[in-house]
Amino acid sequence: MPQANWIILLHFLLLWGSVITGLASQWRIPLPLYLSLPMGAMIWLLGVFYNLSTLRRQRLNAESHRLAVQKRVYHRIAARTVMNLGVVVASRSWLTLIVTALLIPLYANAARRRQQYLDYLRTGMLSDAFPHRVSRR
Repeated sequence: MPQANWIILLHFLLLWGSVITGLASQWRIPLPLYLSLPMGAMIWLLGVFYNLSTLRRQRLNAESHRLAVQKRVYHRIAARTVMNLGVVVASRSWLTLIVTALLIPLYANAARRRQQYLDYLRTGMLSDAFPHRVSRR
């Protein structure tokens, strides 16, 4: 799926660009540095472990019905958001907090497009073209 490459690049540029811009503009969350770095690292690691746990559960429980797939997608979006919040706390940047909130709809849109693409690969037609013909497993 070639669209995923630009989404990953956009995520990377937005998040780290906002960190650099927020630090350069001195628009910081009033939090001492000795608290923000360890707290940010812990929150980021919590997001990483939550993401790894979600991936492990996905491999173990290979449920393929639509509700299970959507639930997994929302868990992955939550894990990425927690990781981004860890970066926010560590960098103490208000701009990064705003970008983190703006990235959530981007993740949801990317997940919806990925699901449509996988439906297309599985059925040979777009999922919204003839909804009564698409088999829902």
